Amino acid sequence: MATYREGIDSVSGRRLDMEKNMRDATVEGYREFEVYYQPIIDIQGGRDVCAGAEALIRWNSAKLGFISPAEFIPLAEYLGLINPIGNYVLTEACTRCKRWNESGYSNYKVNVNLSVVQLLQPDIVETVEKALADTGLSPKNLTLEVTESLAINDMERMKEILNRIKSLGVSLALDDFGTGYSSLNHIREIPIDVIKVDQSFVKDLAEDAYSQSFIKMVAELAETIG
Repeated sequence: MATYREGIDSVSGRRLDMEKNMRDATVEGYREFEVYYQPIIDIQGGRDVCAGAEALIRWNSAKLGFISPAEFIPLAEYLGLINPIGNYVLTEACTRCKRWNESGYSNYKVNVNLSVVQLLQPDIVETVEKALADTGLSPKNLTLEVTESLAINDMERMKEILNRIKSLGVSLALDDFGTGYSSLNHIREIPIDVIKVDQSFVKDLAEDAYSQSFIKMVAELAETIG
């Protein structure tokens, strides 16, 4: 006897629709994928100054509508499409930052996130190097972000890859710090320039004594390791 479960069937149907539409979207030139830019604000010196932006990928499917990154990025990794999509974002972000620099904002930088699948690609260093060469963006104006959990997974391999990327002249940021299980020794070993504290420690900072202590500790850590 077969039992029909409408909820499961609906979820499976949506996933199949997403798979088909994502494949079509990548074949058709990534037109459905849009790169948004979230400003990065420098508050040093008592003034709020825009220092650049973080590139964020969004998928606005012509047939399925807006799909959350939390939903489509794992699917892109599963389908083996995260690398071409990630390369598209990297090139678009470098192109946009180059325009900012040429428009009088020479100090503007752009941050681009790398997934674990992207970072472990054998040609990741060459991919970054090509994006810089093709767009003319100075390496000093590009920051690549990796998550804390990614950075501590297979530490020796991560150190090798990150050091090679760093040798290109780009900066490296450790994202979502505080959500993983990295030790302070791990943080010291990887060649990072920026520590980005997870938003969960910032949203209630004014009222949460624990978050205040955590932020203070991270600031002291960052100052100590340079």
